[in-house]
Amino acid sequence: MTLITYVTRVHFADGVLEEALWSEIEVNRKKRPLIITDDHHLNSELFERLLAGLPVRTSVEIFSDIPDIPNETAAKDIATAFRRSDRDLLIAFGRNTAIDLAKISRITIAHSEPLETFSYASGGSRRIGTTLPDLYAIPSIQGFGAAVSAHAPVILTSGERTRLMCKKLVPTVTICDPTLTLGAGRIESASAGADAMGRCIEAYLSPGFNPPADGIALDGLGRVIGNLHKVLTEDTVQGRRELMAASLNGALALQKGLGAIHAIGCALETVAGRRLDPGALSRLLLPAILQFNADAARDKYTTLNQVLKSGENRTPARSVADFLYTLPLPESLAEMGIDEEEIRIAADLAASDLAAVQSPRALSSPSLFAIMKSALSRESRVN
Repeated sequence: MTLITYVTRVHFADGVLEEALWSEIEVNRKKRPLIITDDHHLNSELFERLLAGLPVRTSVEIFSDIPDIPNETAAKDIATAFRRSDRDLLIAFGRNTAIDLAKISRITIAHSEPLETFSYASGGSRRIGTTLPDLYAIPSIQGFGAAVSAHAPVILTSGERTRLMCKKLVPTVTICDPTLTLGAGRIESASAGADAMGRCIEAYLSPGFNPPADGIALDGLGRVIGNLHKVLTEDTVQGRRELMAASLNGALALQKGLGAIHAIGCALETVAGRRLDPGALSRLLLPAILQFNADAARDKYTTLNQVLKSGENRTPARSVADFLYTLPLPESLAEMGIDEEEIRIAADLAASDLAAVQSPRALSSPSLFAIMKSALSRESRVN
């Protein structure tokens, strides 16, 4: 018997931002939100739209000092600001980093203990109480990985990286407005599409039993295939809506499981000490991961081929590599500033990640190293 929950309250419509934000704040009688966003979004027309959606009586405070990777220091700063001015709501707007930081800050607001107390690896999820402040997530084009998920990475004050994971961290409300992504650059758009493709495929291949997640993942994959390249050449609301739906599907499907891309991405960020573009990582790693899992997930590859429109005698790895090949993203890990020694260290870290055990085929340090090595240079990449 399996319990499946999807997942939180989501508003999804063209131009829905102002109406949804106003109604949620009014219905829930919020008056003093703390808005968490990065400087890039703070000085944008999109942020003006967010402010326009707030009721007139609303008192706003803003936190925009967002680190590349969410850390405990920033989360404590947010908690201090929240308590000092008696805030009653968190609103996270923009990229994954802002939304993940907001999720982590819910714990520092509600608890005085260090965040290592709540690490998933040490069984800390059960220590997270029920009095977390409400969080409204408003993702921009690169915000969907965090917008409906129950987990978030964090760098502790000790410098160690860990993951917090608990259903209580899922944002209370998520507002998805495709018009927020109009005008996004080709690189950001390509990254969002490649990231959605990776999430959908890895969730579908995850060995857990969750038929709704499988359906959501395959639907999201089909939307990426049908619309990503169109969006890069023609910026229409319809295309943006389809790509945003694919991103939302990819995030929702992760309730079933993560996978090698997630494990490798976290490990490489730890070793490199900086954020790495998840879409670029998906573009580089996904073909090799599909090759690696072929024997273990052969039954599912028939369905993948149908969604990918692969045709005869073409593997999913080949079809995905061809589809991703022309995207305006880095063509190797080396181009992203990663060297062979770093992937050797990252392989050991990734092998111990929870996401690694959710792969259809067991992942070891050597196999993870081989997957990363295949993407280290343009010559070694699966093409």
